[in-house]
Amino acid sequence: MMIKGLKGQVSTEYLIILAVVLVIALVVVLLVSQSTGLGQGSLETQSKASWAGATPFSISSQKASGTSLQVSMTNMGLDKLTVTSISGNSFTTTAFTQDFASGQNQVLSVTLAATCGAVGTQYQYDNVTITYTQGALAGLKQVGAKPLVGRCA
Repeated sequence: MMIKGLKGQVSTEYLIILAVVLVIALVVVLLVSQSTGLGQGSLETQSKASWAGATPFSISSQKASGTSLQVSMTNMGLDKLTVTSISGNSFTTTAFTQDFASGQNQVLSVTLAATCGAVGTQYQYDNVTITYTQGALAGLKQVGAKPLVGRCA
């Protein structure tokens, strides 16, 4: 009868050791992915997903080249909206008087504070703020939950 008890104890010890090894392996993979920049691709993916679902303005794509950033924006609201400016940490505030009908998509160009960089270099523009007017309400602001992240063209 003691042999059966030992088999159960050995199985339990084996499972515990296996669990510890798996946890250590997960930690190593996490550390390696952060140090090699594998996490940067996910930041770009998160940024695109966040801006694609943003309201009242969504950004379906952006392209930075030289000192210009072009953003493809869509009015996701039901009312006509007028963009009056776009600002952010890495680019100068650009003033507009650009009307967007409900569901309308347009490409707006913003001037960057510095040259984007070599083709393929990753950029990240934080605190992107779109100021707009809705009817008689002026100075409304949409602040991005995520930065705009992409690759220089």
